Amino acid sequence: MIRPFDWRDVSLVMQLSDQGICLDSIARLTRESQPLQEALFAYLMPGTGAPTLIWKDNGHAAFGQLRHRPGEEVARALFIAPAWSENNAGWLPLVDRLAVEAGERGGHHLIAEVDETSGEFEALRRAGFAIYARQTIWQLLEETHIPAPSLPIRPASSADTIAVTTLYHNVVPRLVQQVEPAPRPGRGYVLEQDGEVVAFLDVRRGPAGIWVEPYLHPEAYDLSEAMLHSALHHLAKTNRGGRPIYVCVRRYQDWLQDILHAANFDCLGSQAVMVKRLVARQLEPVLKPLPGMEASVTTTTTPIARTPTHFSQN
Repeated sequence: MIRPFDWRDVSLVMQLSDQGICLDSIARLTRESQPLQEALFAYLMPGTGAPTLIWKDNGHAAFGQLRHRPGEEVARALFIAPAWSENNAGWLPLVDRLAVEAGERGGHHLIAEVDETSGEFEALRRAGFAIYARQTIWQLLEETHIPAPSLPIRPASSADTIAVTTLYHNVVPRLVQQVEPAPRPGRGYVLEQDGEVVAFLDVRRGPAGIWVEPYLHPEAYDLSEAMLHSALHHLAKTNRGGRPIYVCVRRYQDWLQDILHAANFDCLGSQAVMVKRLVARQLEPVLKPLPGMEASVTTTTTPIARTPTHFSQN
């Protein structure tokens, strides 16, 4: 049986949390995994935290958590415990129900990030997920000397929205664009040349770390090293407590790997970024009757078709 988390499940979530896996790298590295806190927030203050589902059967138990902001098309599988094993009968049913929950909340895509050699990767494929991107995560080593900035990068603002969106469409493969929206420019840095934004660094800050995702135009290849050093210089000035700095490089910008290695970053590993589509595209227009003719014209509609979701234990 699968049901929403309530106060009776506090001890269960506490016991299983150490056995689980976080499927959202930004959450794991910038905020650290706090499943019980996320579950309590969502339970006590709907709209916050992470909606949590509890699975129980014949004395066995598991739980799964979802990350989704109201109005957004992308939802993320946040945390599942215990981690995958063939003996964990609740894992696949929980993933299926997380997809249902995301769809009911208005999500179009459910995303999960996993090591491609892990058991979770194969389990997600069985649950209907497919790879749409690959990424490598790097961490800046401590005591790294950061050169003085040599490029006039500046904090991005809402006025850069169109320019950043244009850069995103020029850099990111169309397959990825179909799943992930363009980044919001109010939380990073931009570099302009001749009045055009040629680089954008999307920055997410959390109490446990800082996440940086670069978007560099191919024409700015020669500036990538200087751009990285300038961004690190700005980040260091506001990095209270010396939080770790992580840089995520998607495979379509693979040339940044060598630059990060030379800048004293350590490779933490690579991941498959997987998606389960929760809705299908509407292929025919919705025909509406003309005013005053409702009695004689039949309205033909094509409903959004949701991907069938199974609850069998595989």
